[in-house]
Amino acid sequence: MTLSAAQSKRSTPSIMAFLGLFLLLFASSSWSQEAAKTDASMREILETEEQVERLVEEKEQSDPKSIDAQKTPLSSILGLSSAMNKQDYAKAGKFLDMRYLPEELDEFTPEQLIQALGYVWSQQNIFDVHSLSDDPEGNLNDGLPSYRDQIGLVQISTGEVPIFLQRVPDGKGGKVWKLSNATVAKIPEMWDELGYSPIAIYFKSLLPDFRFMGMDNWQVIATVLFFLLAWPIAAILSSLLMRIALLIPNRFPLGIQHFFKVPMRFFLFLLLARMMVNELGLSLTARVLMESSGVDYIAYTVLFMGAISLIRDYQIRKMQYAGKPQLAALLKPMTIIIKTVLITIIALVWADSAGYNMSTILAGLGVGSLAVALAAQKTLENVIGAVTLYTARPVNPGDFCRFGTVVGTVEEIGLRSTTIRTLNRTLVVIPNSVFSAVEIENFSVRDRIRFFHEIRLAISSPTQLTTTLENTRELFSSHSEVMDDTISIRLSRIDDATAILRIDAGVATTDYQKFLQTAEELNLGIVSIVQDSGAGFSGPSKTLQLRQFTDDEKTFVGSGQAV
Repeated sequence: MTLSAAQSKRSTPSIMAFLGLFLLLFASSSWSQEAAKTDASMREILETEEQVERLVEEKEQSDPKSIDAQKTPLSSILGLSSAMNKQDYAKAGKFLDMRYLPEELDEFTPEQLIQALGYVWSQQNIFDVHSLSDDPEGNLNDGLPSYRDQIGLVQISTGEVPIFLQRVPDGKGGKVWKLSNATVAKIPEMWDELGYSPIAIYFKSLLPDFRFMGMDNWQVIATVLFFLLAWPIAAILSSLLMRIALLIPNRFPLGIQHFFKVPMRFFLFLLLARMMVNELGLSLTARVLMESSGVDYIAYTVLFMGAISLIRDYQIRKMQYAGKPQLAALLKPMTIIIKTVLITIIALVWADSAGYNMSTILAGLGVGSLAVALAAQKTLENVIGAVTLYTARPVNPGDFCRFGTVVGTVEEIGLRSTTIRTLNRTLVVIPNSVFSAVEIENFSVRDRIRFFHEIRLAISSPTQLTTTLENTRELFSSHSEVMDDTISIRLSRIDDATAILRIDAGVATTDYQKFLQTAEELNLGIVSIVQDSGAGFSGPSKTLQLRQFTDDEKTFVGSGQAV
């Protein structure tokens, strides 16, 4: 049985993997046994790879022959790793103990065996150089024979296969560390279950021999093709889901269409691509790097952002139909805050899964947040002022109001400031922190307009004043726009030689121009009543006295003296 022929005992691939591989005209392996799980993160893997490369360089610089000499378990693994990275499989094959092997292994060359073992090993293991001994005697405290060290395990359906290094004669009177013949004898069995399919082997032989992020050449090409294939499939699935969603009666079909065409499609695209790539039998290093790359987090972030925007737009439309457009503006800053918090949380979760020190990141965020908070103190005050204005609603866009000495119509309540159009048609921009903290008089919410005047009449006979009061009361009571229960017309007081008539009434309108028309009619009526009653208006006045000067007084004034 050859390594490629052993793939005929493969279990049936999943539906998604089968579809992808059928369209791509090649098949990857489908593993019935799950790969060994690890707590390694992207950061730890990258650091381990850098450490291995650094150790190889150090040993090659200090003693170029130390790695090839295979005198210690660590030097043997470093030499094997260096040869595999350089794709020098002839050299890597020399790290196998080919003595006393079963006859069925005679058909395989050391190069074929080391490639197969390297692939099987990479699916479930990562070299931990810290656990390898750099002593020629190896690790004597592991409970194994002194000539043997274990560097890992490979899990298959029949059980665990230990991967041993063994100290063997080098044929020159010395001893070296190689992968034991007991491990080499198990390579065909491990390959039968975990190795490539015949089609994968065929495509691997056609493509240039290279590796990227722990993936073989055919896996890299398949990953790219799977991502290209996932996009149109995601478009079809999102379109079907959109049609199902639109069957439910709603007032916001355009928002639902946008959600399924953009966020949902992008989410399905990344999800499908990941599902198909997971069927390629990637190495443990590649899987950890893929999981820590943030693709999943990006997919869920896009989905959550789209869902939040959809809910926001739906609520805005709902408020507009309910006649509360002023509340819709509050949803936009709230949505921005929610999205920012959500993105921050997802980024922190990703950083933790990638192996970064969360205490350091949180400390940095705390210092950064404090600096941002101090720098944006005024901005935050204005945002809080905007929230206060939207929740308390002293004014709404379109209301006519007075703020201090400014009188005008509110045009916009933004996150930073409120804009008022004055009676002179100028724009006044007021920070929300100031606008929400002082007195605001809203003229647009009044239910009527007050007519209030104090009329000054020259004191005449009581009959004239009584007649004036009675006729004025009748004038106001008979007017259709004046509210009867608000009329109050009284002779309030007498100042010197002037009688003060206090006239107070409510005009049943909120239209200021209509109020002015009513006030004009009432004022003309009052003038007619005063004239008809024989009374007269009075007010502040100055009296000019004229007298004839004598000749002596004229001379005195002419000399420049004051009189």
